[in-house]
Amino acid sequence: MRIPEAYRKEYEVFLQQTGFENPDPQKLLMELASLSMEVYFREIAWLSEFIGKVKQTSVRAA
Repeated sequence: MRIPEAYRKEYEVFLQQTGFENPDPQKLLMELASLSMEVYFREIAWLSEFIGKVKQTSVRAA
């Protein structure tokens, strides 16, 4: 997933705060979901919301 410039800093801060390193939010979401939803519930919720915002921006731009 390509992250628009407007959202890059927000995602970088998330990665720094959580210690994750995957540059693709969709791939990270799938990785966390496959591990354990209970352990990473907060991160999964944040990533789901973030991906929704990015997709919404892409639709508006098209």
